Amino acid sequence: MIPCKSGCAEYCEGCHKTCARWRAIQAENRARRCAVKEYLDRCDRVSSTVIRQCLRISGIPYRAV
Repeated sequence: MIPCKSGCAEYCEGCHKTCARWRAIQAENRARRCAVKEYLDRCDRVSSTVIRQCLRISGIPYRAV
């Protein structure tokens, strides 16, 4: 469902394909998803580094999955 359908005074069927406000919402969502992905990738790299270091200290061989 299109989120602006109930609150937009200019809504008509299919208007989201040409609506500047809808494109702005989509751009914000895209930027937010990209920022979250970068954050999670960074956390994954840090976590795998810490795990690898702990395993090396403990003498357990590390195998990346």
